[in-house]
Amino acid sequence: MNLIISLLHYLIQAFEILIVLSALMSWLPGAAQSPLGRWVYSIAGIVVNPVRRVMPRTGMIDFSPLAALLILEAAEMGLRVLSQIFI
Repeated sequence: MNLIISLLHYLIQAFEILIVLSALMSWLPGAAQSPLGRWVYSIAGIVVNPVRRVMPRTGMIDFSPLAALLILEAAEMGLRVLSQIFI
């Protein structure tokens, strides 16, 4: 059980890093069209796109990556609680 929780922890951290990278790459012109940029956006989109569909539009600023990070942090806290219960 501890192995599964550890793998989920690393998966959440990887998604968090990719979401931050995609947000930073959105500020750089042409970064999204590079092969690395397309890969980062497609993987981060797994978490960000469902949040983007639910959140209302706020003009030019997209808060969905921030909301996705907060959701992932809540999941991370839940995993910490589970790990303390099962250890």
